[in-house]
Amino acid sequence: MENLELSLSSLGTISRHVDKSHNELSQYLSKQIWSQQDRQCILECLAQLLLEKDYTLLIARHLRPLVLDLLERNAERVKAGGRINHDLHERLCVALSKLLGISPDAQAFAARYFNDAPPVFQRLFFTSEESSAVHYGPRRMKMRDLMGATLRFLQSDCAKFRMLWDWSPCVSQLLTSDVMVRGYTAHCLAQVSHMTDNQKTIFLRKVLSSDEILHMKIKALEETQQLEVEKALVLANQGSVMWRQEKANKFTRGQVVSEDLSHNVVAVCGVVLPRIVPRQTEQVNQKDLVLVDSTCRNLRRLALAVASQKPVLLEGPIGCGKTALVEFMAAVTGHTKATEILKVQLGDQTDSKMLLGMYRCTDIPGKFVWQPGTLTQAVSTGQWILLEDIDHAPLDVISVLLPLMENKKLMIPGREDCIDVAPGFQFFATRRMYYSGGSWHKPQNSHAALLDKYWTKLQMGNMTREELKKVLISRYPKLTVVTDRLLDIYCQLTGDRHSDLDTDSLQSTDGSQDKTTSLEGRALSLR
Repeated sequence: MENLELSLSSLGTISRHVDKSHNELSQYLSKQIWSQQDRQCILECLAQLLLEKDYTLLIARHLRPLVLDLLERNAERVKAGGRINHDLHERLCVALSKLLGISPDAQAFAARYFNDAPPVFQRLFFTSEESSAVHYGPRRMKMRDLMGATLRFLQSDCAKFRMLWDWSPCVSQLLTSDVMVRGYTAHCLAQVSHMTDNQKTIFLRKVLSSDEILHMKIKALEETQQLEVEKALVLANQGSVMWRQEKANKFTRGQVVSEDLSHNVVAVCGVVLPRIVPRQTEQVNQKDLVLVDSTCRNLRRLALAVASQKPVLLEGPIGCGKTALVEFMAAVTGHTKATEILKVQLGDQTDSKMLLGMYRCTDIPGKFVWQPGTLTQAVSTGQWILLEDIDHAPLDVISVLLPLMENKKLMIPGREDCIDVAPGFQFFATRRMYYSGGSWHKPQNSHAALLDKYWTKLQMGNMTREELKKVLISRYPKLTVVTDRLLDIYCQLTGDRHSDLDTDSLQSTDGSQDKTTSLEGRALSLR
């Protein structure tokens, strides 16, 4: 059970800025206890406010960790009943476009949402009869808002949206009387058609006058400045949502529990992540990992790295739980099948063909078919992949991983294939740390050092003796009586590397020598 503790001052600030006709938060802020229904109403209210273009950035600024949950709630409303609610869809598109620059959650959500949702400018495809059948709310989105949102999506990922949508209906908007619509549309079509700077300048002069071009440049500058301010304000409001692990529900004011969130997301140590399948039972894989303090810290750091969609390198001594942490993260986010998280044990004999693929013979003599490798499958289908012991990877494997991490493209030599990373792809790797001279060191002369600048690194240490005791009692209650004796033996064999001082940092700089002579050969682990 997790509690996400909302800052009442942040909710109060939102409530004060919201128009009275939309303000339903004030009635809940006066309550001392929030029931389950109250918490759901608060989240639904915040989700609706997120779709109001005047309040989108205000909500994101103060409640950044909950942005993904609020977006998922609105996506469910858009597609409720099996039909697209075009009014809510347009509002969601405009709100989402404003969040692209300040929230990694919004970028990942957009990639998933538009896989089966119509384009932002779906209105342009309607006939007069279809248009009259669409029920819009009292504050219908203007065309300039939609085309502005379209331009922001293109600027965030031109390659994806250029191929995803049919842009032919947008050409008619070059003749409209609205300057902003003409300007946004012209910039969109210039990007879609890959115009050079010179071609774009000539094109804009045919669509807009000199004063209108200047007006568009000033508008773009204002939006850029506003985006920079919002980024700074988001960083200044990091403590707006706090996390704590509670064993019992406390329905106090300001707390939202994990069950209150959308079924399409999951809270992992206070970080809201998407689930690939809706949540069905809460106790997912809880028996496989005992969440002691160090494990919670590492799990939260791993969740933050996954939320930012960066490749993650887990470093630590053998048996400290690097692989177990990734497996637990995969389980709680819905990657429960073996095909949804692929694992490869790297070694001296591993070559790039295992990761990329190779031609194999068929039953017909002389005929060969291409069989994609593990990495190719993961990149093309948006799966998770874990490469264990990356420090043992040979140079040809590293040469395959370099363009993937640098440009998010997988190059397959000999086939002239260039595969773009599919939404949902996540790259993990582990690297062992070795203990010598009183401190931990990474392997020397490893080809994997070429990748160091691209990783989001998560360094893990051994658990303290007290944490080991808690884990042992939790997993094997019958051994409670002999737990201390078992730990004495284990710590003696491992060289007393489970003290409180050794856990916080792998890289010890004091140069102190190990008090106990450690065993030579392969290190002992908790496996």
